[in-house]
Amino acid sequence: MSYKAEQKVNYAGMAMPATIISGPHPTHGADRWLIRKADETVSLVKAAELSPILSRRDMVAKTICEAVSFSRWDSATAMTHARYLRVADHVLAALAANNDTEVAPLAAGDRIRILKTGLEWATVTRGDILTVMSVDGGDFRTNAPHAPLGSQWTFAIKGEGKGWERA
Repeated sequence: MSYKAEQKVNYAGMAMPATIISGPHPTHGADRWLIRKADETVSLVKAAELSPILSRRDMVAKTICEAVSFSRWDSATAMTHARYLRVADHVLAALAANNDTEVAPLAAGDRIRILKTGLEWATVTRGDILTVMSVDGGDFRTNAPHAPLGSQWTFAIKGEGKGWERA
């Protein structure tokens, strides 16, 4: 895969995107890219640890492809990509046409139910009900009932339905 300087990419094992600084740099065994992680640290990483950030259309196509054909999106042919991208277009159009049932964005004061014990390394148990204290970009903070007074937990909004749900 080829990347450009300042391009945002996914870095294996990290929730936040990284930014390409330069590369590829040839090394023994594999080409490497110099990246800046979300915490501002710089690392030289293998190309195999990086992947492009997919658009919503690409994510839908990838999910359908992998669920239906049980094959990896990354190794699928261009013809397969085109087929599943057409399906993704139909799915997204159907969702857009049914936007009257769209859920309001998460806001302070909303309550969530934890679906996964230890979600994002927080001391939470499946079934815990927490109150949203603030929402910032792709993350939100909640009260932390199992932690010292005044503590808060931070969770990713994209975890809705997987690690937490609205209560």
